[in-house]
Amino acid sequence: MRFEVTRALDAIERRLSTDPLRTGAVIDLGEIVRLVDLDGGRPAQLIRVGLVIDALSRQMGDDGLALYPVASRGLLSDTDLTSNERMVIRRWSDDGLAEVVPAEVAALVRVCEVAASIGQPVISREPLPGYAGIRFAPATAPGGAALEGGRGTTPKRPAAVGRRWQCPVPDCASFGSTAGPFSGGAARDGRQPPPRLVRGVAHCPRHGERLEDKGSLPFAVPMVARVGGAVRERFVVTEGQSTVVGRAPDNGVVLGPYLDGEAVRRVSRNHVRLELRGDELRVTDLSTNGTVVLSRPGPQTAPRPVGLALEQPYVLGEWDLVELFEGVEVCRADRQSASDGMAQQQSVMGDAPTMAMRLPRS
Repeated sequence: MRFEVTRALDAIERRLSTDPLRTGAVIDLGEIVRLVDLDGGRPAQLIRVGLVIDALSRQMGDDGLALYPVASRGLLSDTDLTSNERMVIRRWSDDGLAEVVPAEVAALVRVCEVAASIGQPVISREPLPGYAGIRFAPATAPGGAALEGGRGTTPKRPAAVGRRWQCPVPDCASFGSTAGPFSGGAARDGRQPPPRLVRGVAHCPRHGERLEDKGSLPFAVPMVARVGGAVRERFVVTEGQSTVVGRAPDNGVVLGPYLDGEAVRRVSRNHVRLELRGDELRVTDLSTNGTVVLSRPGPQTAPRPVGLALEQPYVLGEWDLVELFEGVEVCRADRQSASDGMAQQQSVMGDAPTMAMRLPRS
């Protein structure tokens, strides 16, 4: 049993991040571990995070999307969790995979601040006063959990990923002076988490210290390419740089190895070009056989097909999906929906003990 739990927590760990370019939703870790109805187990159980990750995978059609976890420091001494679970949370915090905030900061307040800053949903059942963004609520479902809701609005251009910050605490897992590719924390990831704003001034959410602004970063949008309903490629479109997607572009996102039959003939070598111009994500059709945008204002609305004119840029809405050919699609990684149709997702709970899984009701 202990070995199974350890393997399940390792699988969960691979799907946690504080990098906004990898995540698809934000959670209060202390709330999720206490959702007893999801599995009928102990009062607090860390493995429940895996049930929510699987629910997010099903909702978004992507088994690579990560969760952004926030926890109060008090969770590190919560005796409803096992000593091993508390040790795991501490490791996640030290590695920059979870954000542990001081006891005087309400974790759910920080969750809402993060979600609003990076333009991603909150997963919570709790009341969220003043929060106007998208919110999903975890619910019991056969074999695990599901996400309900999904209404709300998102900022047009999240500001959090636009600056590089440095914390005066050298070993800060989020904004340290030496960690990460941007020399500013998030050692395993590409971008820093958003700072905590105190009277409009950026502070480190972990240490409460005022952050030093080290300059701007180009705006970036995480994208995925799906073939047959499964996410095959994850990539980032960065302001000032164009990205070509097609069957076999010389320098771009290559989909050829995942195509077969008619798709090989219909998807062009260089099919579409994606680029960011300020706040606008644009797609340009470069293909021989044409491209369609399935346009929709929100995740729960029916798509409206729009045929693209050759070599004419088209501004994508945040929930729009670019169809290169039937079943070959490109969209924002954090704006997918199960209604798009998807392949079976790989569960992080595959190695979880049976007692942690809710069986279908007879």
